[in-house]
Amino acid sequence: MAKRAPRPRLTTVFAVALGGALGAAARVFLPWPTMLDTSLASIDPLPSVVVNFIGAALLGLVTGYAAQRQWPDPILKGVTTGFFGAFTTMSAMVVAYSGLTLSQSIIFADSAGEGIFYAGAILAGLAVYIYLVTLTTMATLKLGRRLGWRR
Repeated sequence: MAKRAPRPRLTTVFAVALGGALGAAARVFLPWPTMLDTSLASIDPLPSVVVNFIGAALLGLVTGYAAQRQWPDPILKGVTTGFFGAFTTMSAMVVAYSGLTLSQSIIFADSAGEGIFYAGAILAGLAVYIYLVTLTTMATLKLGRRLGWRR
């Protein structure tokens, strides 16, 4: 029989909720252009890409540092799962890309092969994006561990 997951402590739940609220507010209200500044007809995915890269880098850095310094569980999960989870949401990217596809420019394929090519190109672009975000997180995780290492 599988082991049951431990019940989360109330302080951890509140820390994640607070971190999530602050992370979502930071994504929306920090002084860079966001999707909420314009209508859905003129969606630009670049701000979401930048936010996700910044968040991924900071998530790796904080996680690596916290692992070496053994932060308390509520603080660690509040910052990583709560704040950075809400800050670097992939749903913002989905809305941006669907807005680009459905609202601004629809690519019409002249043949089934051309349609498959366009679909493959879009999926390859998203796969490269996810790969680069993952590499960013892993590199800053190593950096955070080095910075948190006690001599």
